[in-house]
Amino acid sequence: MLVKTEITQSILDFLRADLPVNLNLLGIIDNVPHIEIYVDHVEKPRGVFIKKGYFHYLYTKEDQFIEAVMNQFLQEGFYGFSGVELSIGKKIMEKYHVDWTSPCTLYYMPTENLNMKLMKHSVQSIALEDADIIDHFYTYRNEYSLEAIRKDIEERPSSAIYVDGEIACWVLVHDDDSMGIMYTKENHRKKGYAVDVTIDLASKMMKKGKVPYLQIVEGNNMSPGLAKKCGFVECGKVIWFGIVAGNPKE
Repeated sequence: MLVKTEITQSILDFLRADLPVNLNLLGIIDNVPHIEIYVDHVEKPRGVFIKKGYFHYLYTKEDQFIEAVMNQFLQEGFYGFSGVELSIGKKIMEKYHVDWTSPCTLYYMPTENLNMKLMKHSVQSIALEDADIIDHFYTYRNEYSLEAIRKDIEERPSSAIYVDGEIACWVLVHDDDSMGIMYTKENHRKKGYAVDVTIDLASKMMKKGKVPYLQIVEGNNMSPGLAKKCGFVECGKVIWFGIVAGNPKE
């Protein structure tokens, strides 16, 4: 039986003992106030399970903890999982009807890999009024994405290049502390802008005491090269997915 708890130092220490795979859980804990956190033991956890609306976050090395999550929380309904270590995701998906999947490769930037000399252009934070433009070009645009982008701009670091007063290239930080929503307008490509905003934002995250990281979706053939050029290191596979448990109503 998993118990609901407030965040404790022992939980943070448990998650920090296995980085960078737990950077997303630590980000959610740090940035989102209204989440539910469950563990098997508050002082000596063997796993952490976080509920945030439709999406869930999970880390453990114990099959018993995964079984407890499934038995206690995944009985009837639609459930999404965000950036779960691939081995954990597979154990859950084999037990349920899988609604959708988005496999990703996890990258992080070690402190010593940050090279500010790679920047060639002036970079600034994103202006809030440009949230609509960013949402317009967002690959995963939906009815909630504009509000999320606005929060990203207001609450976390961001980086952009402006040309003649108009935003040309940008990257943000999601509420799980991952860097994303990067985009360069077509008429401003092949100028090195993506490198500039990536390095700038990684620097801002490090100054906040955080580890810059990315989750690059499978099939995105351009971003891995950019990530490596900027100093990011590949460090494993994670997966976003949705399952249907039981026979829930739409």
